[in-house]
Amino acid sequence: MTTKRNEAWVKVFSGEPFETEVIRGMLEANGIRCIVEDHTSLLTSYYSGVGGDMRILVPPADVEVAQRLIAAGQ
Repeated sequence: MTTKRNEAWVKVFSGEPFETEVIRGMLEANGIRCIVEDHTSLLTSYYSGVGGDMRILVPPADVEVAQRLIAAGQ
């Protein structure tokens, strides 16, 4: 599957680093390309005690399948 360069990828998941990596692995194992964006802040992470916010984005054509896989895995 090819993705045009001007297509905006879509966020399908947002969460902690560990769960984000698990979901990324699941999506890639099912042939879905994804991008992980790390929106953690060193300052926020220090005070909150959590790893922060990480997001998974996929090409628009893969959104429905990715959402079904994520829902089935949770």
